[in-house]
Amino acid sequence: MTDRIRQTRYIRAAACAAAALLAWSYWPGLAGPFLFDDFANLDKLGAFGPMDDWRSFLFYLTSGSADPTGRPVAMLSFLLDAQQWPADPWPFKRTNLVLHLLNFALLGVLLTRLQQALARRMPGLRTSPWTPWTAAALWAAHPFFVSTTLYVVQREAMLPMTFAMLAMLAWDRAVGRFEADRPRSGWAWALLGVGGFTVLAGLSKANGFLVPLLAGLAHLWIYRPATASQARRATDRAAALCLGLPSLLLLGYLVHHGASLWSVQLAGRDWTIGERLLTQPRVLWDYVAHLVLPRAGGGGLFVEGFQASRGWTEPFSTLPAAFALLASVVAALAFRRRFPIASFAWLFFLAAHLMESSVVALELYFEHRNYLPAAFLGWPLAHLLLKPGAYLRYRAGAVALLLVALLVLTHQRASVWGNPALLTALTASHQDDSARAQVAAAWQRLQRGDAAGALDTVHQLQARHPQSVDVAFNAVSMECLANGALAPETRRQAIEATRLTGRWTFAMNMWLQDAAREPAIRQCNGLGLEGLELLADAAASNPLNQPPRRLREIMHAKGRIALAEGRPEVALEWFNAALELHPDPNYALVQAAALGDVGAQALGVEHLDAYARIPAPAASRIRDMPGLHRWLLRHCGYYDAEIAHLRRRLVADAARPRGNED
Repeated sequence: MTDRIRQTRYIRAAACAAAALLAWSYWPGLAGPFLFDDFANLDKLGAFGPMDDWRSFLFYLTSGSADPTGRPVAMLSFLLDAQQWPADPWPFKRTNLVLHLLNFALLGVLLTRLQQALARRMPGLRTSPWTPWTAAALWAAHPFFVSTTLYVVQREAMLPMTFAMLAMLAWDRAVGRFEADRPRSGWAWALLGVGGFTVLAGLSKANGFLVPLLAGLAHLWIYRPATASQARRATDRAAALCLGLPSLLLLGYLVHHGASLWSVQLAGRDWTIGERLLTQPRVLWDYVAHLVLPRAGGGGLFVEGFQASRGWTEPFSTLPAAFALLASVVAALAFRRRFPIASFAWLFFLAAHLMESSVVALELYFEHRNYLPAAFLGWPLAHLLLKPGAYLRYRAGAVALLLVALLVLTHQRASVWGNPALLTALTASHQDDSARAQVAAAWQRLQRGDAAGALDTVHQLQARHPQSVDVAFNAVSMECLANGALAPETRRQAIEATRLTGRWTFAMNMWLQDAAREPAIRQCNGLGLEGLELLADAAASNPLNQPPRRLREIMHAKGRIALAEGRPEVALEWFNAALELHPDPNYALVQAAALGDVGAQALGVEHLDAYARIPAPAASRIRDMPGLHRWLLRHCGYYDAEIAHLRRRLVADAARPRGNED
């Protein structure tokens, strides 16, 4: 007993040392800035005023638009770091690192419980008490997860891991209670523990709703007693209700969702759901390659360049990747009893990818999607190297060297993520198939004074991606900033890409709106406001932009251009037309304020009056978090109060004498 206690103390001390080394390896990355998607997700902080009452708190909490749930738990966690925007990125990254260390601890505890349960089920299995925490350290120290931990908004991918581990620990406790003939306590842990943590995981990110499936896999592979007994029957009933039923419902939803969108042209995507499914085996094997062969450097930020599969042989690797994936599943099932740890770890990896790597129309590839799925992949390796037997000392030494190598690579990669210029340069060099990465590198060259190199890069991108509006708009901005003029060919390509692109995003609308207020664009020879009008007309003629909501955004951009031209009356016509096409109080407020900003306060009041005359749309059923958010704002009179406040300001500003100020 004394030896066991001493050994437990050594393991705990080693786990604490590993956590300290993990903090050291990540520390350089905390100095990094906000990146890319951070700005589009964190700008809700303070958007509804000071968070000093329940109304403003609820307005913020329901303002998320990602997933039908809006990810309110993740939104709530950001309040730990700031309540206003803009904010300092360091506290956000610090909290992400603390969460990563917490997940390391939870994984170590869970692996310990899983190994103990497996030993009870397979008494002949030889294991080491060091294996669980070693496996957890192999996961936590892997450099592949730097792009999750140091990318602030990917806390949304980290929290499901936290709650998934807690849910599985709750299931471990439920099984123990059933085996101890305490069914009430067992049901409480199963229903409240697993159910509650599943809800929290799903409200952090939708893939968290896979938790019952993942816990069910652990039950079948590890927890379920090998021999029939009353405890097994009770546990099976709880598993069927708390794990099996939610899993079947979720899988049924995914099948129905995929079937309904199988060949539909998706907004902002240049592939169908069917093509996405063809692509994912290649994506999964690419993830595995990065996990097996860890590396330092950039990557993980811009990944939209991953080539979609258009058929079983396009590209050629599609069919072999799918066949290899199917064969791996068959092998994991066939060798379940002989290699239970490896079988469980691999099937857990695939099961945890079922949502983000199947029929949900997310971008094809992202490193952070492996944060939860890869949690147990280090377990088979740690078990192989540390199980009792010959050459244990040498195998333990190999584990130590591997952990040191992973920590050094993580430290190097974190140092890159803490240096935005280096991150941009390395990402561009490693991901030449990503237009976003190359555009970011081109902007970096322009900022360093290398205008020729920047323009050469972006022009090459235009040749490779002739229908990319994102590339075309960046080329326009760079030429106007660098030369004060736009080449006729660049202008022609931008108009043609805007008219024909099969991928139109909100960011492109924002560029059209913001460009009218940029002096370098307005005064750019060969473009100017006349050229922006042509781009807006081309956007309006694109078949993708015919839905009312999209046309409204383009009309709003045309109104912004008219304001920049000094024609507020024309801007009012466009703004009114935008509201009539698709009424929205946010647009009414923004557009009226824009008219007021150029001294046309009376027109701003007229615009608010025009919005007031539009019949209120019939109340729609609340189907998701954005719907709940809109209902809450209306129910609490938020828009009525904001419109009344803006009207008073516009009227007061219009009545204030002009030209007499000293």
